[in-house]
Amino acid sequence: MASSKSLVAYAGAALLFSAQTSSALDFTIANGQIYTPGLAIVDAPQPGTALGGDLIEVALDVSTNGRLPLPPYAEDAPSAIHNISIFLYSYGTGRNFTITNGTASANNASLGDIMFSEPGSTVKHVKWTWPDCLVGVGSQQQGLGETDRGVYNISIRQSFRLNGEDHYTIFDLPISVTNGIPASDKRPSCDALNNDMFTPEEIRASADFSVPVMFAPGDATTMQTSPNGQEQQEEVPSDEGSFASFDEDDAFSSSDDDDFAERKNALLDKDSDEEELERFVLGSKESFREQLFRDDFLPSVTDSKALVKAAADDEDATGHEHVSDSMLFTLDTGGGDSDEEIELAQPQQEAQEKDQEPPAWEDSDDERLTVSLAGATRLRKLRNTEAEDVVSGTEYARRLRQQYLRLYPAPDWAKDATTGSKRRRRRSSAASDDSSASDMELDSDGEGIDAPLPLDTFLRDANSFSTASEASRKRRKLRPETLDIQRTRDIPDAHKAGVSSLAFHPSRPILLSSSTSSLMYLHHIDASAHPIPNPALTSVQVKRTDLRRAAFIGPGGDEVVFAGRRRYFHTWNLSSGLVKKISKIQGHQKEQRTMERFRASPCGRYLALVASDKKGGGMLNIVNVATMQWIAQARVDGRGGVSDFAWWGDGNGLTIAGKNGQVAEWSMATRRTVGVWRDEGSIGGTVMALGGGRNGGPAELGGDRWVAVGSTSGVLNVYDRNELVLKNQQQQTKTDSSSSSGTSSAAAAGVEIKKLPTPTRSFEQLTTPVSVVTFSPDGQLLAFGSLHKKDALRLVHLPSCTVYRNWPTEQTPLGRITAVAFGAGSDVLAVGNDAGKIRLWEIRS
Repeated sequence: MASSKSLVAYAGAALLFSAQTSSALDFTIANGQIYTPGLAIVDAPQPGTALGGDLIEVALDVSTNGRLPLPPYAEDAPSAIHNISIFLYSYGTGRNFTITNGTASANNASLGDIMFSEPGSTVKHVKWTWPDCLVGVGSQQQGLGETDRGVYNISIRQSFRLNGEDHYTIFDLPISVTNGIPASDKRPSCDALNNDMFTPEEIRASADFSVPVMFAPGDATTMQTSPNGQEQQEEVPSDEGSFASFDEDDAFSSSDDDDFAERKNALLDKDSDEEELERFVLGSKESFREQLFRDDFLPSVTDSKALVKAAADDEDATGHEHVSDSMLFTLDTGGGDSDEEIELAQPQQEAQEKDQEPPAWEDSDDERLTVSLAGATRLRKLRNTEAEDVVSGTEYARRLRQQYLRLYPAPDWAKDATTGSKRRRRRSSAASDDSSASDMELDSDGEGIDAPLPLDTFLRDANSFSTASEASRKRRKLRPETLDIQRTRDIPDAHKAGVSSLAFHPSRPILLSSSTSSLMYLHHIDASAHPIPNPALTSVQVKRTDLRRAAFIGPGGDEVVFAGRRRYFHTWNLSSGLVKKISKIQGHQKEQRTMERFRASPCGRYLALVASDKKGGGMLNIVNVATMQWIAQARVDGRGGVSDFAWWGDGNGLTIAGKNGQVAEWSMATRRTVGVWRDEGSIGGTVMALGGGRNGGPAELGGDRWVAVGSTSGVLNVYDRNELVLKNQQQQTKTDSSSSSGTSSAAAAGVEIKKLPTPTRSFEQLTTPVSVVTFSPDGQLLAFGSLHKKDALRLVHLPSCTVYRNWPTEQTPLGRITAVAFGAGSDVLAVGNDAGKIRLWEIRS
């Protein structure tokens, strides 16, 4: 075998070995480490890794996982690493680069001796800058037709001594240079680093390929690290020879026997306190075995009679001791085999159920507990008889569950949801002591979060939520003089802040409410529900987001949109429970700094959001609900921007009210404003709403008959939209034909709007700015109110435009109104106030 000096010199010659040679690629991977035919262990990179970046990094453990000490070594050390050289070569490209051969060059083109780098560290990190000919992406090289990128081998040459014998081994680690390497003026030249190529035969003749992979898990190779023959190897557990013996006669001479005996007796002597403590902790020798098996109910192993009795019992064993009696005996009733099989199947099923693990909430220690029912006053109701007193812990837990279900029986919809889904649910806040607990919590930064309680089962269950029938929808007309309205049960869950929005489901008795306390509720509107009327279905808490508005989308109401004063909003699919976060409107991020002011079209196709930018007046960004992509922008002229807006009844346009009193009619068909008119006497618009049904108004403007505009002075003007449109005979004929064919949006292009219309009625009952206004779905009622004064709410009969005088009264508990909504059948009125309470009234025909 060659000496170490000659091997080191030969390593500097940068010999190559073929990637196809199996001996150079012999390695073992265990726990992420690559064990080689040498003392060094490769921690990174892994074989076949695609590399790139600014440099290549090779991590080598030169301590053989702690077996070999770090240099400098003693001259007579039996095991040591003389030198490690690393090269990067490829027969496909003909390149052979020097990474490190013990001599450093300028700009670290080749590195120095890695054994003396990072002093004190057992893992050496070789960081080598890629040369200029490997710059590129994939298999393409920048600026050149032919590429030097591709498959390479990291050739690791080790010159080392193991147990007094010198070795020189070569190990090749295959990698690929296919990831991106950026261009840089500091990269070394490939020609300066390139070496001559050697054939595999020349390499095989120089290296010792008889050395196997060593020190991998399970390998028995040992290593001597000191001249006296000391070995460092992994400890192998063994039952034999685990404890070393100690012979006092060998350790001490005969002349020291007396002194040793005295020292030994002094160490073994114990005082009374130490002996008492030892008996208390460890027990005495006499009672140790009895105490060990005290609670096992087993006979003592020293009881010969017990052993004999057990043996006798084993002799009488038949092998059927664990079979139930019903499996051993059958009753012959003259039936067929099928009846016999049915009789035997039930006990077998019971045996299988007994073998199953008990639920996690069942504690075996409950059987050992005893609870006195007569001792505590509030527990006496759990007794079955007056004389009953003490019960076990398991029985006590069972009776508590029965008492809870007796007071709060599970509703039918909860039973159906439990049987139809295996997903775990929390208690609804209607049945919880803490009404603020939510069934779903969302982080404002989270995206694509699954709600734990999808409402698909509820929305599809006709028994749980019956839709309004056609007969109930065709309610008789309300009287304009007095209103038959009756207060019903309030919503049991109160928000911790003022109610910001209310919305009824388009077809189901479900109320959606939100508040700035980051909480949103869904309640089932049923005053006769037991034990709690109008129970909560679920709730959502969006952390760090003050919810300003929440609404159902489309006529089916399958999705909910909610947003706060943030740069994003969320959509909640009620069928799947999936919540998505829309963080920006592509191309309009600067305009849309907040998304709290939005409205969904009645058709469910569009969503309009008021932009924050007020240059040139105000603007609305319109997105497609299906894709959440921007499709159009509506602009209005005037100072102050947009005060409020509403969608046309058919969803083909918008009515936009500015803060300067101007109102614009904007069409989705033409993507432009079809007319602008001014609200009479307005000195500052606040809110607006459209209503009155789809058939009573002009088809060119969506079919809504009424438009209500509120102002800062407290005056609410109501306009008949039929009076807004100027029509001649030709336009009338065109409009009638388009209305009959269902293409009302096409007629909006040629419509002419009065610039100064006269309101049908002006309501001056309020003295503070109007903050809420809404129409009932059937168009017979209009509600408007003000947040700035207590109990400031009025109801208006349509089409007579008269204010009801019998409601509200001075005793009506309204508070400061923040939100108002009518039910889908126009038979329920919901009012939210700044205290977070939601009160309900039933409107009777």
